[in-house]
Amino acid sequence: MFNIDDPHQCFREDDDQGEMICHWTMDKIERKDAIVWIMNHLFINPNKDSKKILHDQMQTVMNIAQKSQLPVWPLDPVVINYFDEHPEFAGIWYHRPNSENKSI
Repeated sequence: MFNIDDPHQCFREDDDQGEMICHWTMDKIERKDAIVWIMNHLFINPNKDSKKILHDQMQTVMNIAQKSQLPVWPLDPVVINYFDEHPEFAGIWYHRPNSENKSI
């Protein structure tokens, strides 16, 4: 559960047998230009439906950004790709890479 007053958020989801489905953290940091959430790496159990899990967790990320009114700086390449593929995340994306600098 998200606690807006806690600068360190930890999310872990387990299945009914206690096996980890996914785990990720976010940390609220102050940069020179803004206070932002740093989203660390998202670990997803490879034996689970990674696309559905990713989609569900990204809804949580969006909810956190909206409730806290702070942008998110994703560090995980999978999450960065998700942000890039879903235009609704452009408004919460801090430090978005310049698309002109992407290597093909």
